Amino acid sequence: MTRIREKITVWLAALGVEHASDELAREQYRLLAKQVPILYSIITLNGLFMSIAVVDVVPFEFIVIFPAILIPAMIARLWLWKIRRKTSEIAIPIKHIRKSLRGNIISAGILSILFAIMTANLLWALPPDRHQFVPIFLILNVITCAYCLACLPAAACSVIISGALLICATTVTTGGAMLTGMGANIAIVLLFVMYMVSQQYQQLRRIVKSRSEIFAQQAHAYELAHHDQLTSLPNRRALIEKLYKLQSERWDQPIAMAMIDLNGFKPVNDTYGHAAGDKLLITIGQRLKNILGKDGYIARLGGDEFAILFEKPKDIDWMFKRAEQVMFAINRPQMIEENELRVTAGIGIASKAKMPEDPLELLKHADIALYEAKAKNRNAVCMYEGGMEARVRRRTMIEQALSDRAQMSEITLHYQPIVNLQTMRLEAFESLARWDHPELGRISPAEFVEAAERNGLATRLTIHLFRQAVEAAKTWDDETYLSFNLSGSGLGTSNLDKLIPEILQELEFNPGRLALEISESALLGDPLAVKDVLEKLQKLGVKIVLDDFGTGCASLTHLRAMNFSGIKLDGSLIKDIEVDVRSRELFAGLLHLCRALGSEVTAKNVENEGQLAVLKALPVKNAQGYLLGRPLSVKDIAEPKDCDKISKQWSLGQNMIQRVSNSSM
Repeated sequence: MTRIREKITVWLAALGVEHASDELAREQYRLLAKQVPILYSIITLNGLFMSIAVVDVVPFEFIVIFPAILIPAMIARLWLWKIRRKTSEIAIPIKHIRKSLRGNIISAGILSILFAIMTANLLWALPPDRHQFVPIFLILNVITCAYCLACLPAAACSVIISGALLICATTVTTGGAMLTGMGANIAIVLLFVMYMVSQQYQQLRRIVKSRSEIFAQQAHAYELAHHDQLTSLPNRRALIEKLYKLQSERWDQPIAMAMIDLNGFKPVNDTYGHAAGDKLLITIGQRLKNILGKDGYIARLGGDEFAILFEKPKDIDWMFKRAEQVMFAINRPQMIEENELRVTAGIGIASKAKMPEDPLELLKHADIALYEAKAKNRNAVCMYEGGMEARVRRRTMIEQALSDRAQMSEITLHYQPIVNLQTMRLEAFESLARWDHPELGRISPAEFVEAAERNGLATRLTIHLFRQAVEAAKTWDDETYLSFNLSGSGLGTSNLDKLIPEILQELEFNPGRLALEISESALLGDPLAVKDVLEKLQKLGVKIVLDDFGTGCASLTHLRAMNFSGIKLDGSLIKDIEVDVRSRELFAGLLHLCRALGSEVTAKNVENEGQLAVLKALPVKNAQGYLLGRPLSVKDIAEPKDCDKISKQWSLGQNMIQRVSNSSM
């Protein structure tokens, strides 16, 4: 009973248009638009044929009046249908579609009543031998109309009920056995027709429902394929499709793209977990949307990379202003689970007077500008210029070469002497990396060390060079120590506190003959982790030296906490020390500070005798520079015990050193 009740409910609902879903109503409208011409053509032809068949037995006026009303009405209806067919069903508002469907139901009822009245009059007007002709005409028309209106059950039932039942009643009242039987038969047939209409309508509902579900799944799949699941922003695919769409719609209009890469996002993930990192990305995406509004199309390309497409950019100043607003929004701290998280960003911008022939060129140039921005200053904005591509290509080739162990092995070391100015004897050699690439030529340490740090290869490079340096230092006498530079990138998580002791033990090198130099920037990432690594190495007897002090950002708190064995003062501090009193006083002040910290001092970039004389007079313990000795290959170093035995490549002989020493006394 429940199932029968449900079917009755569905059937009754089908008789009205308002209960149909928008998709079902549009499908009904589409099907009716195809069936209406057939329906009206058949009705018109049947009406004409019936009129011709009875023209000899009924009044002529009856035959003329009916076609005169019916045919113009049908032609007008077909003309209206043709006009409406020019408008896509999708473009027609749903309220107009429902109104049209209701009009079809009413029209079907009126026409069926008119046909019934005409048919009843014919039965009374025709002689008995012509009566059987009328029910045959009627049943053909009704079945035709019901079939054409099957997608709209209310209209089909209107035809059957208002038209056919009336004629059935008329045939029964004629008193003839044959007509009575035909009327009863027609009634039974029409009940089956109504059942078939019901079945077809149910099938239509199922088809529309299935299609709607498929469309919904396709829309969901499109959403998944074109949007980032974390931030709900468009993804790379959506951005690329947007570029191609703009190329077809407004290829001659200005266009701009900004690429954004976050700095410090990986430490957030490593320290606070991926959940905190995800919340940070969501917050940044929302901030960008709030700031840019409709000015920019924001997409997340993956990881910690975002892109902003400016469809209607103004001038360069406007672009930089928007980029600065973006940087400010990203730099603002974010509280996540009682933790204040901070990241910065590098931004690369590519602006074009019109869309390039290949829209992806805009994306590529913005990426190149971003690469340049991060190479200059990780928290910077950079606009694309023509020469950038060659520089980026070179950096990319360097990165690829570094990732190849065979090519990395081509990086060798030279050794620059460090001289004790009090004894004028060789104190140590500082290892300096050199790379002569067969294709790229001479690659400076600044280039390949930075590339290694960017790509997580700093530790591998450090270990490769450290092993090479220790093997060379084993050939020196026991009084000469090795000074080796450590990369500041990720020093706290580099595992060097385990790798370096393993190499020292393997090569049987005394840790007391090793000094490790770190830059001030290494202290700024995670000071506690860096301190832990360095203290473990100090416990082995390794000296820790702060390099290039005086130009970086190391605070007194860091200096006091790290307990450095030595400090190297940056070469820029002694550039004019022999002629400029203020430079000399500044240097002397830093020298007193280093002594107060208990650290030995080494002066770098000593290039003339005047500088050397001032350094000896202050006095500074150690010095290095081209005046005292240029970097030497392993082959050029022989028995490094005192200055005149190191190499003929030294630019200063023992007599000159002695002369400077005497003049400073």
